Amino acid sequence: MILRKAFYWWLFPSAVILPVWLLIGWAIFGSGGWSFIGLLILCPVLFIAMLAIGGIIMARKTVRDTRAVSWWDVGLIGAWHASIVAFGCFIPGVMSWLAVLGILLGLAAFWVSLWQLVTEARMRVQQTFEAYERAAQPQQVRRPEALFEEGSEVIVIEERRDER
Repeated sequence: MILRKAFYWWLFPSAVILPVWLLIGWAIFGSGGWSFIGLLILCPVLFIAMLAIGGIIMARKTVRDTRAVSWWDVGLIGAWHASIVAFGCFIPGVMSWLAVLGILLGLAAFWVSLWQLVTEARMRVQQTFEAYERAAQPQQVRRPEALFEEGSEVIVIEERRDER
C-alpha cells in the first residue's frame, strides 16, 4: 500500500520533474544540437500527456478515497517513468528504442487508466440504478384481514365516553 500511495503523490510532480530531467540530462550527457530541438518539442508534449494520464487516474473515486493508485497504474507508470529517466541519460545506440518504449508505455498507461475509469464508473452507475430500483419497488402492505388467521381469537375493546 505504501508504494501505491507513493505513486499517488508522485503523479503530478512527475509531470514537471521528468521533462526537466530530460533537459538536465541533455546538458549533462551532451547529445547533438538537433536533439535539443527535439527536446523542446518533446518536453511540453510529455508534460501534457503526464497531466492527462494523472487526471484520468485521479478521476477514479477509489483512487481519491484511498489516496493510492492501482497496481496496474504502479506497473505501467513505473515502467514509463523508468524509460523516461533512461532516455534522459542519452545513451548512444539505445535512444531510439527507449523513445519507442516510452511512447508505447505512455499509450498503455493512458488506455489502461481510461479502461479502469470506465469500468469503475459503470459499476457505480449500476449500483445507483439498483438502489433506485429497490426504492421504486412498491411496498407490500398487509391488509388487516390478512393479519388474522381463521379461528384465531380477537379481542375488541370498545371505549365509551361518559358525558357528565
